Amino acid sequence: MTNPVDLFRQAPLPLQEKGSLDAAKSVETARDFEAVFLTQFVDQMMKTTGDTAFGGEKQAEMWRSFMSEAVAKHLVEQGGLGLTGHVEKMINAYVQTPTKGQEP
Repeated sequence: MTNPVDLFRQAPLPLQEKGSLDAAKSVETARDFEAVFLTQFVDQMMKTTGDTAFGGEKQAEMWRSFMSEAVAKHLVEQGGLGLTGHVEKMINAYVQTPTKGQEP
């Protein structure tokens, strides 16, 4: 029988040479992460406005998620909450320079 704890263990990430991760890609990924986070945040806020702001209950169900995503993307373009820089640093922390005797 498999130990349940073993199911959550993952193999360590392979080391990559410094500079092999495209800097623009890490910034884009960090911005996307912040946009997803803000979409959830804004969606919860918009649920408090009531259905009349969207034209009724059915319209609210349909358009709230689109509006939340649009507002979140705009917020990220304007600087967001400042998560992008921190997330980018965390992504780049996984990119290490291999030491002597260590394969990339």
